[in-house]
Amino acid sequence: METNDPIAALLSKRISDRAAGARDLSLMGGVEHLERLAGLAGQDRSPAVRLGAAAAAADILSRVRVGSARKRLKNPKRDELIELFRRVDPNKNAGVFSILACVDRPQSFHLIAGGLRDPHADTRLGASVGLMRLCSSISVQKNTKLAAAVVALMQDERHKPDALAEIARVCAAVGYDSAKGVMRYLALSGVNGEVVQHSLSILEGNEAPLTGAWYSDGRDAGETNPTPVKAPAFVVFDGKGALVLDGKNWQRMKGFSEAPCRRMFIRRAGEDAAAPSFQAHDRTWYSANGPGLTGQIDARFADLAWDSVGETKTTKVMEQATEAMSKILPESSTGHRLVAQLAAATGQVELARAGLESAIAGTKTPTDCWFFLGELLWSLGKKKEAKAHYATFVKKGKRKDNPGRMERAKERAG
Repeated sequence: METNDPIAALLSKRISDRAAGARDLSLMGGVEHLERLAGLAGQDRSPAVRLGAAAAAADILSRVRVGSARKRLKNPKRDELIELFRRVDPNKNAGVFSILACVDRPQSFHLIAGGLRDPHADTRLGASVGLMRLCSSISVQKNTKLAAAVVALMQDERHKPDALAEIARVCAAVGYDSAKGVMRYLALSGVNGEVVQHSLSILEGNEAPLTGAWYSDGRDAGETNPTPVKAPAFVVFDGKGALVLDGKNWQRMKGFSEAPCRRMFIRRAGEDAAAPSFQAHDRTWYSANGPGLTGQIDARFADLAWDSVGETKTTKVMEQATEAMSKILPESSTGHRLVAQLAAATGQVELARAGLESAIAGTKTPTDCWFFLGELLWSLGKKKEAKAHYATFVKKGKRKDNPGRMERAKERAG
């Protein structure tokens, strides 16, 4: 939080305060703040505040779009919000299209489609961002009418080349395979032509079967939410099928690949670039080759009890899953630490110990490795070895990062 009171900050005369208030609401705001944000998005004298307010409103709406959370905002109220936000002039704040997208009503598409034909390039770009947010959500994964309508936009001669290219980009990102035929006949040159060709190659690449490891952060595509309803989950394809961790234990899920699946190429909220992803089983899954994997494994095993690893009964499926995941993790201290976490969570004591020892023997070792190894060795009765690792953690670690761990390490280091 940047402010003590985001609402009070929105009323400040200082632009920096109002912008900070909007950023705070982006993370923790609720539907009760939407009308206030609508006023700022449309009327604030600062362009930065107007855009920030629009971003905050869209992020709030992204948190009430799918699953049980959608019940917090009934359709009649969503229709009221459509009418409220459509009063915002898109030429003064193109961020309004992302709001309309996340309200997620039938009118959303028509208003965004109109923005794609606007004479102002910035407005068209804002509309394309809105189209991406509209189409990438799990809420419209099976909406074939929306897919057909979006693909049809590329056949509308009223669109300028940049808008056509952006529509093609969206179609590729959200897996609209029916767009391939239209893309092949788009005669665009320069950068716009390159965008279309790249988009076509993405869709053609989706014909290959899913392989490797993938993770879900528990959020809808495009959702900004520090406390998602679902816990992180993982799936890894080992050549025999899909091994899934969505709950307490790994399981081999028959028919995982046969279920409705949408292949995608989107940017996960908080990351810089788009990457392969897919939607299936009411989750958005991201390639484990991306930068977010470490954080998701940490989040999934944040409460892992390293001093009771041996109490977990290891199954064959757990061993298969850990082995399959290990093959895609980097050969680095961070990678070995991740292997140790996966092994510890499945009761594989020796593999967990080996992973931590390899992490410590490498370079740029995450500091918590010494604490984890101390905990593990202490549970095995190897208290002398454990004390040495606790002592190293005390020396290298910072109390502010985890006061509880620091106190425990100091106590046991002696």
